[in-house]
Amino acid sequence: METRKMDKYRMLAGIILFGSLWGMLECIIGEISPSWFPGAAFLGGGIGLGLMMLTRRLYGAMWMQLGMAIVAGVVRFWSPVIGTCVVCSALAIMAEGLIFELIFNRPTFNIHGTGALNMRKPGTLAALGIISGFTIFTVGFMVTQIMTPLLTGGIFTFSNFIGNMPSYVGTGFFAALFGAVSLPLAVLVKQLHIDIETVKNTWYYTAAGGISACCWVLVFAFPYA
Repeated sequence: METRKMDKYRMLAGIILFGSLWGMLECIIGEISPSWFPGAAFLGGGIGLGLMMLTRRLYGAMWMQLGMAIVAGVVRFWSPVIGTCVVCSALAIMAEGLIFELIFNRPTFNIHGTGALNMRKPGTLAALGIISGFTIFTVGFMVTQIMTPLLTGGIFTFSNFIGNMPSYVGTGFFAALFGAVSLPLAVLVKQLHIDIETVKNTWYYTAAGGISACCWVLVFAFPYA
């Protein structure tokens, strides 16, 4: 599989930047979403999938997106936002990053390699967005239902897990719809593309550090606004 070579320090800065941005959006949008809006599905199939595919386009590096998910999960876990299960939310984000890597590290879905022509077709990308949005969200949801009790001293019961399956699958329908939009946008919209390798170090690291810091400040300041 063809991948683009990227300076490891630039990649690390990108992981922190986009992971912090993702974590901030998880904290804020997750809290302000009205009850009728499928906020979790939007964050998974729209924001999470979109940011992961955008960074795959910009950096061309495998496993970077898992790093982003870990950073975003840490932001979500340590945020002072209350009213939601921060442990299960953080686990879901990290699981989504791992599932993304398992799907998009396959040569078939490489947007930079020799087979990338099909990955420029809107219909192909929309169909892939539906499948990946649904899979990333529902499998991530299921992982949290298993891991959260184990990590918090709770009790996992298989009957409850199976009984909640229709809820996981039903909510995944919305994640699939959001994925059908976010994936083509992340790959095709020219305005979202930046040649990372041509940005001067001073500008790149200053912007990455400043934006990351702003994301963390907003996360911790939001509950008191």
